[in-house]
Amino acid sequence: MRDNLRIRFLLAFLAVMPASLAGSQTIPDSLIIQELERAQTEPDSATEVMIDAPIDYVFTFLTTRLHDYVADATAVEFDHSGSPRSEQLGKGSIRTATMQNGELLVQRFLLMDPPREFAYHTDMQRSTLEAPLQYSVGRYRLTELNERQTRLNVAVTYRATSRLFGFIVRRAFSSALRRDFERAAGIISSAYVEENAS
Repeated sequence: MRDNLRIRFLLAFLAVMPASLAGSQTIPDSLIIQELERAQTEPDSATEVMIDAPIDYVFTFLTTRLHDYVADATAVEFDHSGSPRSEQLGKGSIRTATMQNGELLVQRFLLMDPPREFAYHTDMQRSTLEAPLQYSVGRYRLTELNERQTRLNVAVTYRATSRLFGFIVRRAFSSALRRDFERAAGIISSAYVEENAS
């Protein structure tokens, strides 16, 4: 119990720490691509969940309905001006989630291969959400197990604003990733049943 309180305190401290100089600079595209590749081979955090819904449904839900499965997110908007497919979700599309407190979380899609895989870079320079991160890259792989079940693998790479509590941030991030996607799996499964009830 005492360890949990200590971790919470340190994470709260990290969240209000000013970003380092590196955190205020634009992240080079070459580094983002490198982190996308690393997410496939040696991610900082990873998890796997089973979702009771078809692969196409799961893919669409994860990419377009962030506000339905992320706690505290109330709305999501898209800017497809950077996508090769005009006005369609694709590589280069920007997804902006609005949180309950009005803060914004901005993500740029780096990879779009429906319904099997997608990836995005969380742009902390454009986001107003407070987090002890310089950046993160999330890579999602979906595997169809049968007509009504999908396996989701999520891998994330990131860099904290401070190395001081890097280990604690990593432990907390990994725990939250598992918990959040188990919750998301339940939400997506339930939504599929409700939307397809005869």
